[in-house]
Amino acid sequence: MVIVPIVTLDKIYITPNEKDICFLDCTRINGTNEIISRNSETLDSQIKRISRQLANKEIILADDVVFTGNVLKNIINRFNKFNIQVVGVIASICTSEAYKYFNLNLKYGIKTNYIMSSDVLDQICERDFYFGIAGSGIMIDTKEGLSKAPYFKPYGNPYERASIPLEYENYFSKGCLNRSIYLWETIDNLKKLKTKISELPERIVNTDKNEEVVKTLKKELKKI
Repeated sequence: MVIVPIVTLDKIYITPNEKDICFLDCTRINGTNEIISRNSETLDSQIKRISRQLANKEIILADDVVFTGNVLKNIINRFNKFNIQVVGVIASICTSEAYKYFNLNLKYGIKTNYIMSSDVLDQICERDFYFGIAGSGIMIDTKEGLSKAPYFKPYGNPYERASIPLEYENYFSKGCLNRSIYLWETIDNLKKLKTKISELPERIVNTDKNEEVVKTLKKELKKI
């Protein structure tokens, strides 16, 4: 039996062990097709290091959701430059178009738990609609550096990111803010200490690092 190493783009659903399951820490910049590293190591440096570490000419990519497949196609091309061939994909959810593409173009195709039909408008993950949760939201390139934006106002655009109808953007965003306030008030009560923005696992766009999380959320709620 041949064991093909896995390179995962998501470590929440698939746990890397840095032996036969490696983590490629990358994301797409909002509004572009640019794929960047989330840490100080560049994307190509990560791919080069992983290629040497696995010492294998074939790998399988893993991700939580494959929608258009463009991110994976980009990663496949980058691995090709280091003479590493991606022979398959594993995903929890996949669109029918991406499913057809990867089954036609990869040696082992794509394995998925659920195939979305072509008329699905969008796929969403609940963590993207909470403020300050690790691994949530979309990466934004700002003057202060890379920041995260949850998929609701005033931080992100729920129409672009989650296909929420424009007429419901404010109503939807208020609901997300209220849920986030409840979450962080509960956390603060349990630890008996007010959480500040600076303590969050990732920087959130357009926030003051010295302000309390709950205070920030309540202030923004009043503006919508």
